[in-house]
Amino acid sequence: MVLQQLRRAGPALRGWVGRAGFASLTAGVLLFGYQAGFILMDIQLAVLNTVLNVALLQAEFAVLSFAGFILASALVFLVWSVQSCPYEPVTDAGTVTAIVPVYRDANVLDRSVESLLDSNYEDVEILIVCEPSDIPTKRRAEELAERDGVDYLVNTERPGSKAGAINYAVEETDSEYISIHDADERVDEGFLPKAVAKLRHNDVVQGRTVPEPSGFIESLAYYESILLSYVSRRVLYLFTGFKMAASRAVVMDRSAHDTIGGYDEEMLTEDFYFAYQCYRNHLDVAELLDNPARIDAAHTVVDWWGQRKRWMTGYAQVLHRLLATIRPVRRYRNIFATAICASTVVGSLLMVTMLSKFAVLVVADSQALFVFPLGAIVAVTLAIHLHDYSRGIVSAPTWHWLFVPLLLPVYSLSAIKAVFEYVFSWNGEWYHVTKDA
Repeated sequence: MVLQQLRRAGPALRGWVGRAGFASLTAGVLLFGYQAGFILMDIQLAVLNTVLNVALLQAEFAVLSFAGFILASALVFLVWSVQSCPYEPVTDAGTVTAIVPVYRDANVLDRSVESLLDSNYEDVEILIVCEPSDIPTKRRAEELAERDGVDYLVNTERPGSKAGAINYAVEETDSEYISIHDADERVDEGFLPKAVAKLRHNDVVQGRTVPEPSGFIESLAYYESILLSYVSRRVLYLFTGFKMAASRAVVMDRSAHDTIGGYDEEMLTEDFYFAYQCYRNHLDVAELLDNPARIDAAHTVVDWWGQRKRWMTGYAQVLHRLLATIRPVRRYRNIFATAICASTVVGSLLMVTMLSKFAVLVVADSQALFVFPLGAIVAVTLAIHLHDYSRGIVSAPTWHWLFVPLLLPVYSLSAIKAVFEYVFSWNGEWYHVTKDA
């Protein structure tokens, strides 16, 4: 009852509730991390047939294990990223309908359309899906539709969401293969042939997207995508079989879309929920790290913060939905999906406790140990940046990588604010970032 009243309250009151809750929850998380950091842990290590007893503070163990996790996960990612698609590219297996849902994207729409027209796949039909109220983007779509292989559709049936635009477009087409791309996505010419080849053995193929590190904020967005979107998920992928299936740089059989029932139009992060629905329905999702697409990153601190807060609000909404639909519990993937989503949300909330661990190490005169997690984060992002640079995907690293360690606590703060607001004061609003041509 109280939550309903808060959600119906005016923006000013909800804003004050959100700020007060954010400050209180942040302080509580930091205090929890600080107090837990002083717990003494006895660990037995077997070295050269000798058992060693090692006593570590929880903060010391946390930073060392975090560094080990980051390094091991990065190694797995690099191994997977240098492995090429095991199948020969396919260029003529039938029509691929490339759906480009757009909203206020008139100035960047050329990026996806031009790159899809340059694809090495022979039969690509590009379908731009516009919102009825977005006149500038509709005009640009009309201009681009004058080219062969390009058409546009006005989303009069399910307006108001990216999920609705995609679902409407799928209903209006009959292609066996569906690919979905953001307006600002520069699709590599070799992506679709390899993705279609993989679809002969999988239901959904998810490509990699790379924010272009053209400035300071853009570089941090690129490093964030390395750490949180790719590296940190390696262990999860290895041991659970779960893989992300998003609503950009993704190719699927029509049957896969129909099995799930399309993207859920009520979800703020429709792609995040779609991935869990694929997992729960035992669809085979494959990654394609070859031929990544380049996307436009957030250009300002306000946009970066707003976009991350929107994502984390969506993740909280997905967790809420998974908890509500966990039955029947005899289907183990229902339980696994909920546990995976919960660990993602809780892990995002607790990343800020690394600041608490640092305070504990300072008090315990062990601050030198913090070199390990900081060094691991910097080394991993720099190594992958150099790897991407060597493949011509991004520009060379600059001094921006020195600020990478700030990403995790700041991202965690956005998660804390988003989750609190979702529970207490979120009213269905979402954030739209500004994109450059």
